[in-house]
Amino acid sequence: ASPGHRFYIQGSYTKQYLGFGATSVAVFWEARTINNTSYIFASDANGDGANGDLIYIPRDKSEMNFVDGVTSGITYTAAQQADAFEAYIQQDKYLREHRGQYAERGGVFLPMVKRMDLSLTQDVFKNIKGKRNAGQFRIDITNFGNLLNHDWGVGTRLVNPQILTSPSADANGALTYNLQTLNGTLLTNPYQTSASLGDVYGLMLSFRYTFN
Repeated sequence: ASPGHRFYIQGSYTKQYLGFGATSVAVFWEARTINNTSYIFASDANGDGANGDLIYIPRDKSEMNFVDGVTSGITYTAAQQADAFEAYIQQDKYLREHRGQYAERGGVFLPMVKRMDLSLTQDVFKNIKGKRNAGQFRIDITNFGNLLNHDWGVGTRLVNPQILTSPSADANGALTYNLQTLNGTLLTNPYQTSASLGDVYGLMLSFRYTFN
C-alpha cells in the first residue's frame, strides 16, 4: 500500500548580541497525506460471507440502483438517495475521477494536511569569576498556524467509508442498496475534521540554566 506523499521544509536563524546573548528562531513546515482508505459496502454485497466489499462507482444516476429506505422514522425514496449520492460524488475527487469503475482497495487518499511548528529561543550568557553561566528561555509552538486561525493545520477524514448499506438482490438479480446516513440525514459531504490532538496548537515553555 502506498503511504501517500510528504513534503517538508525546515530552517533556523540565530542572532548573537555582543557576546552576552543570542536569539534563535526555528521553523518546521510540512504537508503530508494523513491516511488512505477504501469505499466499501456496510455489509456483505457479493454473498461470500465477508463484509467490506468494494463499491461500484456509477457513471451517472441511471446506473444507481437505490431502493426506498427508512432511517430514524424518515423515509428516503430511491430518487432522493440518488440525488444525495450524486452530490456526494461531485464533492469527492476520487469518486469523480473513477466513475464507471469499482473502487480500489486503499485507493482513497485523504486531503493533505499542512502544519508548521515554531520554536523561539533566547539565550543569555555571562562569565562569572572565569566560569561561563548561561540561561535559556524557550517556547515551542506545535501547529503554529492553528494558533493564528482555527481552520489552519486541521486534518480531514471521511465521515464514513461504508457509503452504501443494506445490499440485496432484486427480482432480476441486480444489486440494490441504500445510502449511508448520519444522524438520520443522508450523506452528501464526504469529509469532516479529524478532531485529534494534532489538529490544535500546543505550547511548551521551558527554562534551562547551565554553568561550568
